Amino acid sequence: MKRIRNVKRLVLLTALCAIISCGGGGGGGKGSNNPRPTNPPSNPSNPGDPGKTIGMRQAESRYTRTKLEDMTDKDYLKDFRFKEAVDKNEIKYEEYGYKAIVDSDNFYPSSLTTMNTNGITYSPNTTPSVQKIVIKDGGIGLNVESDIYFNPSARDQEDKDKLDYAINKIITQFANKFSNLREVEINEGGTFIAFDGVWNEETENNDRHIKHVSLRNDSEYEFGRYDGTPYGVNLKITGSGSLFKYKDFVLKIDEDVDLDVSSNKYYKMLKRMINPKVHVEENIKISGNKDNQIGVRSIGPVDDFANSRNKGNIELKGNNTIGAFVKNSLFINEGIISINKNSTGIYAIYDRENINNHTLDGTIFNTKNIMVGENSTGMHIYSKYDNINMRVYNDSPGGNFASKSSIMANKNADNAVGMLLDFGEEKSEIINNNAPFIINSGIIDLKGNRSTGMYLTGKGEVTVFNYIDGRIIIGDSKNVDNPGIGMYSDNPNGTISNAPGVINGFIEVGKNSIGMAGVNGTTVKNEVGNIVIKGDNSIGMYLSGGTKGFNNGTIKTEGAPKNVIGVFVGQNAEFTNNGNIIINSEGGAGIVVAGGIIKNYGNIQVSGGAVRERVESPLLAISLSDRKIPVKKDMRVYVDSLGKTNPIEGLANLGLENTELLIGAEATEKTNATEVTVGKDVLDPFNKSIKESNIPYWTVGSGSLIWEADPEIKDNRVEKVTLRKQSYTKFADEKTKDVAEGLDEKYVVASEKDKQIFNYMNTLRDAESLGKAYKEIAGSQYINVQQRINQTDNLLDNQISSLQKDNAGKAGHHVETFFNKDKHDFKTEEVPNTTSTAFGASYLFNNTDSNWGAYGGVAINNYKFKDKGHSKESVSMLKAGGYKKFDLSIGDLDWTLGGDVFVSQNSMKRRIMTDKVYENKADYNAYGFSVKNEISKTYELGENSTIKPYGALKIGYGSFGKIKEKDAAMGLDVKGNSYYSVKPAAGIELGYSKQVTDKAKLKASLDLAYEHELGKVDHKENEIKFINARTGYKRESAKDESRGNLSTGVKVGLETGRFNFSVKGGYDTKDKNAHVGVGIGASF
Repeated sequence: MKRIRNVKRLVLLTALCAIISCGGGGGGGKGSNNPRPTNPPSNPSNPGDPGKTIGMRQAESRYTRTKLEDMTDKDYLKDFRFKEAVDKNEIKYEEYGYKAIVDSDNFYPSSLTTMNTNGITYSPNTTPSVQKIVIKDGGIGLNVESDIYFNPSARDQEDKDKLDYAINKIITQFANKFSNLREVEINEGGTFIAFDGVWNEETENNDRHIKHVSLRNDSEYEFGRYDGTPYGVNLKITGSGSLFKYKDFVLKIDEDVDLDVSSNKYYKMLKRMINPKVHVEENIKISGNKDNQIGVRSIGPVDDFANSRNKGNIELKGNNTIGAFVKNSLFINEGIISINKNSTGIYAIYDRENINNHTLDGTIFNTKNIMVGENSTGMHIYSKYDNINMRVYNDSPGGNFASKSSIMANKNADNAVGMLLDFGEEKSEIINNNAPFIINSGIIDLKGNRSTGMYLTGKGEVTVFNYIDGRIIIGDSKNVDNPGIGMYSDNPNGTISNAPGVINGFIEVGKNSIGMAGVNGTTVKNEVGNIVIKGDNSIGMYLSGGTKGFNNGTIKTEGAPKNVIGVFVGQNAEFTNNGNIIINSEGGAGIVVAGGIIKNYGNIQVSGGAVRERVESPLLAISLSDRKIPVKKDMRVYVDSLGKTNPIEGLANLGLENTELLIGAEATEKTNATEVTVGKDVLDPFNKSIKESNIPYWTVGSGSLIWEADPEIKDNRVEKVTLRKQSYTKFADEKTKDVAEGLDEKYVVASEKDKQIFNYMNTLRDAESLGKAYKEIAGSQYINVQQRINQTDNLLDNQISSLQKDNAGKAGHHVETFFNKDKHDFKTEEVPNTTSTAFGASYLFNNTDSNWGAYGGVAINNYKFKDKGHSKESVSMLKAGGYKKFDLSIGDLDWTLGGDVFVSQNSMKRRIMTDKVYENKADYNAYGFSVKNEISKTYELGENSTIKPYGALKIGYGSFGKIKEKDAAMGLDVKGNSYYSVKPAAGIELGYSKQVTDKAKLKASLDLAYEHELGKVDHKENEIKFINARTGYKRESAKDESRGNLSTGVKVGLETGRFNFSVKGGYDTKDKNAHVGVGIGASF
């Protein structure tokens, strides 16, 4: 009877075996009483601005639904990044009008009746003619930087009076700078004076300081009436905005806070702060009983020394609350955070890449305790980018187990999450090859129903670690359809890893739960860690939907739980065992296969009635639709063709009808032969296993898409298997067919480095992945060599042309150094976008008597490719030429005829990203020449302005030599090629110059032009082949690019005697090139 009950249970459980609710495949079926793999959790939605829902899907979801838009003080969650206002009369959102630097020695009055008028300097210079300044919502009129400290400012009346007088001083002296200013209107949300919390001290080390305000001392300060004292300035301040605020200050919370009291000191201080940070001192308590409350916040970027910290106790008992809200900032929890239902302990958002002109650097530490309630999350981290330098830790200082940090569920609350990590796949424009580092080395103890220790979602390339004695403890779940999970990922580009390379990462699960789970093509690794299964119907590792799983540690039962599975391998998943699977379980199994592939290099021990392996082979049910997909094979067993895998024992107990041996391509790794034989020494152990299994139907297939397996079978034994390489063209499309032909030739002459990439391609089992590999190694970086040479030539042309315009009527020698930054986006799919930074110098000699001149220039232009490997190229160019001006009698037109030549030396670092990064280097040379014509006429527009319409024609030629990569993996040989350019243009240039002092002149220009390329720069084909291969392939550099270009350019400069300084920017529509630059010059 017991066996019959087990069979009935088996039918029920295996029918649910592969039901996946998050897009993964799975399997189900018949057999003995196996536990059923359960439903992995749903995805959270990506957070955005505070005004949007930052929660999970629906009420029935297993994850947190904390909503920022419902927060009581949601208006104080914005991250402001201020830039100088374009229009100083109307200062808009995230703009400041002026900056003031204040010397504290002259700031406070020596008495309350007199005050020194010095000590404040402004930038930029004020405009005396301004009569009214309007500060809009989110704007700042005057940003004040100083070494003033505010901590003691409100302890007694005299200090309050001093600060009143100091603010009066700033306002009145500011007003004195504007001789006609009569009114400052501050709209609601705007601020007249912002005291900056970050101060750069003028010392040898240029030390940076962060300033504090104290809740106890500063919250009671109220600015006194502005009356112009002591200067008597007639200035009206109107509107409902703020007269002053603290910006980027740290708020020292040094007394208890009751969030239920809306008029408390804390809320009062928040209203005076822009981008606040906090420091909660020891033994301080922040408490609240209402819904939608936030304990503390850390907003906006500052340096590492200004970490926000909690050393106190934050206790929120309402629903939908956040203990600590962090936005693009840093936070350390050294105290206790306790939250109730539908809430989050630490909620961090990183959605801006630039922090103080540095790469985003986010650090979140929990070194003490976070207590979570039902349907709540301990730490929720969202990042828009996956290449930022972020560190997130649930960590214990020094690894001391007795004092480990923890994330725990209050009273075993249900549906809790320890750490939720959501990473987008966007790349920061500030290229940073660092990857986020997410670690649990403390304790995550969630014993409530259907809880999750660490959850990785999104699409970013991120790895989440549980190591250095990190412990994840998941309790019993009530229903196998809603399991508890130790570590879970549905991120297709992500990895979850238990104990990578160090001792003891520990995951423990109870009843109806899973140790590690992955769907949707993610990667799951149990390195040297332990996964311990204590409850019935639980699984050590669950893989489905194309996921790859690795066990290099130990998966085992403790005690004798029933119906346990060590590893479940679902549809299209792949599992490699290099470690130990030890299962003591009645009705259990070491491995259950439902359409996946097993590579067993390790040890599988079963006892207590468990079997080593079980296969589920009915129709595969997918719960998200009513589709049913037939499973082709009951089971697939991977055979390492070098003999490193072990056969599966006990197949006779499984009742299989169909089995397939997948022969790997490992035997091809050390040879260039296109036919390799796998012999008896590798196959005999598997022959014995098959013979003892009594399986009626079994086949032999290949574990590689490229290699075809041809078995020789005698007397029901596999005598040998011949692996034959198929042509790479068989799996190519029209765009990659010629590349594949080259690969076929390259294979037979491949070097040891080449073989590393070929061996990687041998592991691929689908045409889509192989097609991506073709594109990665094809050398798309060489498709548009001509464009980059021509871009650098044009860059030098523009610098020299600018030098000529600035010194048109000045005889002698003129030199200018420059720095330029460009960004190029292309329509052609195969061409990677680039950013570039260039620096160099231009030279001009003018002979104004004879209207001729000579010029030259040098530039080093460094390109960064936005390909997977972040390839780089440096173009070093030297140019020399001359020009002659002619006066045409027709309409008083000016004709300028010029010509020049250039040479360049180019260095490429092409980076191929497959299973790892390969860097191939090549150096090559280029040369060219051009002839330029311009006809123009200049009109005077008043005393200081000019307008010059012009037409131009530039005819150019360029050529580069053969490019051959050196000592490279899958190295390329690019045939030398050339280009020619015929580019007519028409435009208009506006000029302005004004003598601002006796020795200084302000100069500005605006250039608008349209040009059209008639030649072949973008539309040339480059011929590429693999080194030592005969067959090449051609790629047209920019077949989808426009020939027309609308160009805009702005330049503003200051000329003082022989020297000048300028800034410039512009935009080209052709390749969406937004460019900026600076120049410093001299004449002699």
